[in-house]
Amino acid sequence: MSQEPWEIQVLESAYSTKQVTAWLEHIRLPTRYQEYAETPATFPKTYESLKTLMRCQISRFPYENLSVHYSPTHLVDIGPDVLYEKLMGHKGDGRRGRGGYCMELSIFFHHMLRGLGFQVYMTAVRNRGRKDGVPGGEYLGFTHINNIIHLPSGQRYSIDVGFGGDGPTSPLPLNELGDAVQNLGRQEVRLIHDNIPKQKLKEPKLWIYQYRNAPENEWNSFYSFAELEFFQHDFEVLNWWTSAKTLHRWTVLVVRFLREGENVQFSSNPTLPLANDVAIVGKVMLVDNVIKVNLGGKTNIVHSFDSEEGRLEALKKYFGISLAHEEKRSIQGWDKALS
Repeated sequence: MSQEPWEIQVLESAYSTKQVTAWLEHIRLPTRYQEYAETPATFPKTYESLKTLMRCQISRFPYENLSVHYSPTHLVDIGPDVLYEKLMGHKGDGRRGRGGYCMELSIFFHHMLRGLGFQVYMTAVRNRGRKDGVPGGEYLGFTHINNIIHLPSGQRYSIDVGFGGDGPTSPLPLNELGDAVQNLGRQEVRLIHDNIPKQKLKEPKLWIYQYRNAPENEWNSFYSFAELEFFQHDFEVLNWWTSAKTLHRWTVLVVRFLREGENVQFSSNPTLPLANDVAIVGKVMLVDNVIKVNLGGKTNIVHSFDSEEGRLEALKKYFGISLAHEEKRSIQGWDKALS
């Protein structure tokens, strides 16, 4: 069997073995994987291990767009070194790590997978527009990102750790079957290989990420992508537009997925049993001036506030995020500032 050209290349991570080890410890791996923390390159290259890494990642690093609201530039820096410092936190000053938006989370995760020895590359994604939160209409330009992984078994998976509360909680297979994969609650997701309406050329077909909120519902499509490798420099261009023009600038948004046994309120010292599997059972969301919780079914508002002080307290209480003084003051005069 001939090897694919990219498989014979050594793809180095932007992160050192020490940094990868620190990340493995930070994401609270189940006990059976902890032996690989000191030798990351020996981490198992299986679907189960990949699923575990994904679920640990999305439950540890929230999707959030705070940098466009709470920073002097109101822009986002996606350099791998900047991402490591932001997501892993600042030792010595008491600040905990943050999350990020899709390009931040997926580029960070991409280099961690490289550091573990996975064969992985990044690709760009076309989202559809939404009305009242429901995707519809045209597929727009490239404003999203995901990772494609080739396992030694020959299986290929899409792994998206940065689509927020609508994202998958398991790797999705790249095959022609289009099998439904259980997501949060009764929701199912899948990838199908097909054309999108605006394509004039019918080849290559694109992978289309679809969801339905219950098995009896019709499928609807969120986004599409091709198996085309994109690089850091490509995403630097896309990030400039995305962080300046889109990125939910019309709302302040934070989403944290919840592992089984976790509290809705953030705990810096979780007492979770390190089981052999990681189950995602819900999500907690900050949307402007409210906290919403979905534990696999209906979404409910559990807390609201009407001031910047209240929002900063909610960020710390539900997400473990403490902003620096300069970040806090950067929202003053911004359209999304509370009183």
